[in-house]
Amino acid sequence: MKKKKGISEPKTTEEQIQQGNAAAAVINSPVFQEAFEILEGRYISNWISSSIDDKDKREVQFMSLRVLSEVRLELESMINSGKLAARHNQ
Repeated sequence: MKKKKGISEPKTTEEQIQQGNAAAAVINSPVFQEAFEILEGRYISNWISSSIDDKDKREVQFMSLRVLSEVRLELESMINSGKLAARHNQ
């Protein structure tokens, strides 16, 4: 089993490239895209359909949307880091 690097440990250029490629495979996967769209739609629908008195439900849906967005942004960041590492490696 491969030991994972800690968050503060820098990745090698090759690791950044591999991570970027893996992130691209995930984000471009039809299964990921469908799951993302389903969850996003569900959270928005639940948010909109909440009653005016149900502030807690709206907050949960809002936070869920934020986390979903952060997942996509992190994957995109990994992709971009991999592309930069690949350019630097040429």
